[in-house]
Amino acid sequence: MIASINNLSKENLKEVFDTYYESLVLYANRFLPLRDACEDLVQDIFVDFWEKDLTFPDDISLKVYLYKSARNKCYNIIKHNKVKDLYSANHLRQIEDDEVFLKQVLEEEIVRKLYDLIDALPKRKKEIIKLSLKGLKNKEIAEILDIQLQTVKTLKSQSYKILREEFKEINAVIYFLIS
Repeated sequence: MIASINNLSKENLKEVFDTYYESLVLYANRFLPLRDACEDLVQDIFVDFWEKDLTFPDDISLKVYLYKSARNKCYNIIKHNKVKDLYSANHLRQIEDDEVFLKQVLEEEIVRKLYDLIDALPKRKKEIIKLSLKGLKNKEIAEILDIQLQTVKTLKSQSYKILREEFKEINAVIYFLIS
């Protein structure tokens, strides 16, 4: 078989596939519980094998390549699943925690209210505040809007004053909810 592996054609690949497919699936199934995942993994190995156009000095080298590929892919899947499980566990704890839930709802409502208030500002003030929220400096905002730097500073200051006034009522509610 090895001579034909080094001149890989569809027929030769099919022969290698037919010879090793089931064994590789069973090997992968030692590490991964779902047979479907193992079958997909082994198919990926053969796709890689076809695309890389590898050559091997003997049958043993081919077997070693296929089984090491299966082991490495299983390891990567297990490692990836471990990260997903940890991520899911953290999110599950957050979902189950009423205090975190209330905090998240409160944060979302504050942000929504802030953007509603910003949208209610006059056009130029709204533009300046939105650009400022994107992290732009006053000078950059002035250049983008083609206005004087002092105008940006003045309108920004006036906008913050309006927003602070509007948020005074909300601060009392926030303090009550947090306490």
